Amino acid sequence: MKFVTLDFEILMAIQYRLPISTNPLQDLSELIGKKYEEIERKLREYKALGILKRYGANMNYRAFPNFRQSSLVGFKVDEKKASRINELGEMVKHNFLRDSEYNVWFTLKCRNIAEIENIVLKIAQEIGVEDYIILPTKKVYKMDVKYDLYKGISWSYSFEPERVTTIAELGLDESIRRLENLPISRRPFVELGIDEEETVDLIKELMRRGIVRDFSGVLSERGIGFKFNGMNVVKAKNPENLARKLLTDFPQITHLIERFTNEKWDYSLYFMVHAVEKEKVEEIAKKVVGIDGVEDLRVIYSKENLKP
Repeated sequence: MKFVTLDFEILMAIQYRLPISTNPLQDLSELIGKKYEEIERKLREYKALGILKRYGANMNYRAFPNFRQSSLVGFKVDEKKASRINELGEMVKHNFLRDSEYNVWFTLKCRNIAEIENIVLKIAQEIGVEDYIILPTKKVYKMDVKYDLYKGISWSYSFEPERVTTIAELGLDESIRRLENLPISRRPFVELGIDEEETVDLIKELMRRGIVRDFSGVLSERGIGFKFNGMNVVKAKNPENLARKLLTDFPQITHLIERFTNEKWDYSLYFMVHAVEKEKVEEIAKKVVGIDGVEDLRVIYSKENLKP
């Protein structure tokens, strides 16, 4: 990636202040007092460089029938073979090389746990993995990845609803996913060939139903200089109570998930923190370790993103 000077104000605004409107980028430019042409030019540059992954309505995978269940999977595998996991397509959301005894960690989304187990067994056999762990999601408390460029650490306050309406319940289909990646233009919905007012109303309704998590830009952590990605795995006497406290006291957390454990791996609570400096991640971990009921905590850092 070539060197580019980041405009913190624009990148912060598209994450935290993007209006849900018929012309969101135009309204954003007025909101922060910049010319629209400057906003468009810089966002196009950031998109071309991979700094801005996309912007629009961020969908909740739990609303889609083929992705109702997710799981974290840890493999002990030859690093050179790990990219084969990406051949599973959009079922795999993340695939990271990490510094632990299970050196490759990926998330897999399917219809149910049985399907996850079958797919993991198949890919493990294909790439020669003899030791692995499957850690299905028990409860999602938070999934909101935003980066405070001024603080140098991830930062968000949202939480996951108890129940998410499915797209089938509303008579919708997979085509709504095009709202996740809008064109960089004054009239993005017109460019997609859909009614502006109806689409804005639909996005607001989908947010109320939990199908859309929020309306914002999604940034590349590496692209904005966030080099440290810490997966915190926790043993706690009462994971749910701890999760509630983490939700309110630690906005630095982006993902907060309770998982089913097994005899190989008995860490039940997982949360992610991203930062420009390792010390910022460690500081959060030290504070969490001091909370009553926390029995153990490990921070497992990513070494390489195998699915950029």
